[in-house]
Amino acid sequence: MTRQVITTKSAPAPAGHYSQAIRAAGSFVFVAGQTPRTVDGSRLTGASFADQARQTMDNLEAIAHAANLTLKDAVKINVFLRRLEDRTEFDQIYASYMGDAKPARSLVQSGFSDFDIEVDAILLDPT
Repeated sequence: MTRQVITTKSAPAPAGHYSQAIRAAGSFVFVAGQTPRTVDGSRLTGASFADQARQTMDNLEAIAHAANLTLKDAVKINVFLRRLEDRTEFDQIYASYMGDAKPARSLVQSGFSDFDIEVDAILLDPT
């Protein structure tokens, strides 16, 4: 198998035509961008940046677990922030999920209107 869809009910279902994650060639898992939504799909509109960032990272971690991995298996992370001034607070929250695992990362500003953050990931499956 060269492609496997990864899905879990522990993170919100996709809000569009995409998968939560894809395992490619048995070695990499590509996790779709996650935003501050709860499992039932409710967006944390109006919540603090910290709460939004934690929910987003919890969603990523849940999807990683569905692939029998963790965020410590990440090799590349892309972070999209509405306000670049939130990057320091994000780094503190992010570090609590990543530990000493420091994958390559990009951080860019985005024009979100009703939430502050989106994060996607590429994970390496060592098996």
